[in-house]
Amino acid sequence: MVLVGLALGSLAQAQSVPFHDPRDPQRMLEEYHRVDQYLSKLKLTDQRILLIERYLLRPIPPKQREKLLETVSRLYATQLMNYADDAARSKYYLEQVDEFLGANPQADTPELQVMLLQADYNRAESAASRWLNDPSDEESKKIAHDILSHIAPQLVEFHRMLAKRVDAEYEQIDHLVPGPRRDEREQENQQLEAVVGRAAFFGAWSNYYLVLVDELPPKSPQTKIAIDLFRQLLNLVEDPQATTAWHEQADANRMGLQQEWRARALIGLALAEILDNDLPDARRCFTLLKSGPTSAAIIDQSDYWYVRGLLNAHKEEQALEIAKSIVEGYQGATSPGKTSLCVLLADTGLRGQENNPQLYEMGVLGLVGLAKLGHHSAAIQLMDKYHVELEETPNFYMLWLIGQHKFAEAEKTMSEAEYRLAQAELTKALAAPEAKDDLFSASECRYTLAWCFYRLGEYLEAGQSFQNAVVGLRGPNPGKAAEAAWMSFISYQTLAKDQPQFGLRAIEVLEDLKRAFPEHAYAQKADYFIAKLQQSRGSMTSSIRQLQSIQPSDANFWSAKFDLCNLLRQKIDQAASEEEKKELARQLQAVVADLQTRLQPDSAPPEQISGVVRCLLNVADLARKDLLDSSLFSRSISEAKELVERLPQEDRAWVDYHYQALLLAREQKQTGEVTEHTKWLLDNAPGTPYEQTALIIRALEIDRLVAATNSPGQELLAEGFTIYKRLLKHLGSTSGAIQQSKNAKVACSKAAEFAEKLGKWNDAATYLRALIEAYPTEQEYLQRLGRVEFKLGNYTTAVDKWRTLLVGLDKGSEDWFEAKYYQLACLQQIDPAQAKAVLEQFQLLHPDWGLAPWRDKIKAVAQQISG
Repeated sequence: MVLVGLALGSLAQAQSVPFHDPRDPQRMLEEYHRVDQYLSKLKLTDQRILLIERYLLRPIPPKQREKLLETVSRLYATQLMNYADDAARSKYYLEQVDEFLGANPQADTPELQVMLLQADYNRAESAASRWLNDPSDEESKKIAHDILSHIAPQLVEFHRMLAKRVDAEYEQIDHLVPGPRRDEREQENQQLEAVVGRAAFFGAWSNYYLVLVDELPPKSPQTKIAIDLFRQLLNLVEDPQATTAWHEQADANRMGLQQEWRARALIGLALAEILDNDLPDARRCFTLLKSGPTSAAIIDQSDYWYVRGLLNAHKEEQALEIAKSIVEGYQGATSPGKTSLCVLLADTGLRGQENNPQLYEMGVLGLVGLAKLGHHSAAIQLMDKYHVELEETPNFYMLWLIGQHKFAEAEKTMSEAEYRLAQAELTKALAAPEAKDDLFSASECRYTLAWCFYRLGEYLEAGQSFQNAVVGLRGPNPGKAAEAAWMSFISYQTLAKDQPQFGLRAIEVLEDLKRAFPEHAYAQKADYFIAKLQQSRGSMTSSIRQLQSIQPSDANFWSAKFDLCNLLRQKIDQAASEEEKKELARQLQAVVADLQTRLQPDSAPPEQISGVVRCLLNVADLARKDLLDSSLFSRSISEAKELVERLPQEDRAWVDYHYQALLLAREQKQTGEVTEHTKWLLDNAPGTPYEQTALIIRALEIDRLVAATNSPGQELLAEGFTIYKRLLKHLGSTSGAIQQSKNAKVACSKAAEFAEKLGKWNDAATYLRALIEAYPTEQEYLQRLGRVEFKLGNYTTAVDKWRTLLVGLDKGSEDWFEAKYYQLACLQQIDPAQAKAVLEQFQLLHPDWGLAPWRDKIKAVAQQISG
């Protein structure tokens, strides 16, 4: 504390008397070194810069002044490097450096210049990118040329000079004896080495972009410079004497690819190799990039850069070949990198088709990619921008885009004829083979087709199409899936006004919506509309009789029997006596048995198989509840399994199957199967009531595993925290929910416990605060929250908890001494005077300092309070 006071006092003195200090220069420098070492130890770089600038205003010998100028220049370079990606901080330091060099021009150093040139490079890169995306933008091209031609040779020269200095310094360091001075020089040289890396990075990229904007020959000297600098930076220098190829020796895990700028250097090397016409080495670079500890965001962008590099080198044929293989693998899940690639392909291909008709195929590929990713609005905008007229084609994606485009036009005019045209194209699209292989895209297409039906007043087809679209949209786009489910209900509800039999279909859709999207606003409205539909349908018994009378020759036979099973199940749940329940259960079983005999699994449509599976699982559930023969529990699940395996994983029947199979596995004590079904439900049934059961089972298993060891692994603890956090979404984590439900209370406490073990103090505090709000005097919760708030540095909040405990705990108990320790530690931080008073009182009452382990801790904090 004395040293800090000296530093502040010196700075204040320097500000008030900047040009005169009567002390001997040696004494001033000794003081400077003491304070600087202290600030350096605390890693307070800004304070070190301020300190040096103040001492530079004093009369100190020329050699020492030169040393200070060198040090502050290095520190500014370090800060510019540390905050290169922070626009606001970077701007601040650039202004500070500009002012500093204006007053001290002799402080200009190569390392500082490298970091200053980064700002110029950033402007050049932005201009070059604008020109590459729009070759007609000559102004951006000129800006990029003017900057790059100026900074590229400077960066290369600075890299050479600084690399030479680093090597020479390491040679000298090797001759020093181990100790503080050697450590300090090593640290300084490592900082300089980082600047060398930056010089290589910006120098390499500057030369690469210079080749492009100046339209130099691909194998120009600048290309070779870029390759050499990238290779030096990544330690991938080729040795002509080596018997093993460089890529066989390279280890992606040791290249520092977790650092974004090193990963981007590897991308730069790949692009420069493409310019140099070494495509195999370029591919190897991208393979290394994807196999190392590279961030997911950069890996996501890697395909874009691969194709971008080929286009930059005017290798359109190879770019198209690579892009085809990439886009072919897209299956609905979008990402920024995938979208960027498709926009690049569409923009480049459609823009250049007039000069190069071969590029048209690339443009269409980009449109297909956007369609596959669900970005049909972006695809349509590009089609309009470049006045693209897609010809008739058997390709699903092209037909879908045509239909999507026609639907957009119909929405503007609200013309029946326009909707008919869109309907025809979308129907043809769904008949194409690709539609069966891409569930998400087909569901997006079906969703638009459903709107065509709805706008045309064809509500039965609209309801069916909206309902069928839900399955494929649920995972990738749950918001649109909920919208599709709601529109399906609206369609059936509209039909039910004149045809009451569709009321049950509308109820079924709402029940599915509640299960699949329990948190959605539509789910909150579902119960009201279900009640209204049931009222309008009249007697449930008469509805059952009506459905039982439908013959196999009726086109609606299968859907009617599925409705009958659902209605019988509803009536079972409402039945007053056990006998009535069993009679209705036997009727349901008979319907299911009849459906099984009629089903032809090899030729039946998926919705028919799915309906039978769900009916079978109703039988299984009734057998589990002893309303049918108990042997039907396992038998029905086995029969359901054979059928459900014919359905896509997204079909809603899978969720029902895994839930019932889980209950069977638990009853039979099949541990492996319990684990399997639990995991499936956790991965695939989020937000459903089935998820809650799976979460409880997994939570209990994790608790058992944690209790079985003294040092549970971080992965197990992290899973425990995630499981309990998910469980609380079902049970509730508000104080009201915790008061009303013992399960919510336990889950909230366990979530906090796992967060504490993981050091997630903010999460732990959130759950413990809710527990305290519900149970304000619970000792365990007060203690845990007191510790957590202390960890977070919330000393005022923490001390309140410990004061509450001190009042209620037995004085002299171990828990009381813990509370006293934390009270003292908190007061030391927020009220030192009060801390002294509390400590004096404690020492009078407890001269022995209390019980272990708190005795030594209280002694330690007492020393700090006493100063």
